[in-house]
Amino acid sequence: MKPFKLQAVLDHRQRLEDLAKQTLAEAIQKEQLLMSKMTDETGELAEICRSYEERQSIGMQGHEFMLYENRISHKRQLLTKLDRQLEEARQQVRRTRQALADASREKKLLEKLKEKKTEEIKQELNRQEMMQIDEVAIMHRNGES
Repeated sequence: MKPFKLQAVLDHRQRLEDLAKQTLAEAIQKEQLLMSKMTDETGELAEICRSYEERQSIGMQGHEFMLYENRISHKRQLLTKLDRQLEEARQQVRRTRQALADASREKKLLEKLKEKKTEEIKQELNRQEMMQIDEVAIMHRNGES
């Protein structure tokens, strides 16, 4: 049987699909890391706000008030930044998922082409074999007559 002429292309498509899988895994890992950071920072902000409210109820000095306000402002800015980064990470995950789907689709098309060509070759070999068997049978019959 003849080798599949596009095997190098099929191998390349497989490598592209594997690379897309790896890229997707990295993008998902980055997204999860950002979600974890966001959760941690949100928890810290809630704790700072709770502490701030407690201190307000018992009274605090002006410099303490400024420290709490600055810390809360900083945490909110950090959360805004993390939120933007998280959205970018989610978009990256969507893009890499689409790239993986495209790579898989292209590889499957080539695999189907390979299967089709292999089947055609098998059928041609079977046809040639049947022709040889018929020829031998005819020669054998002509020899007996």
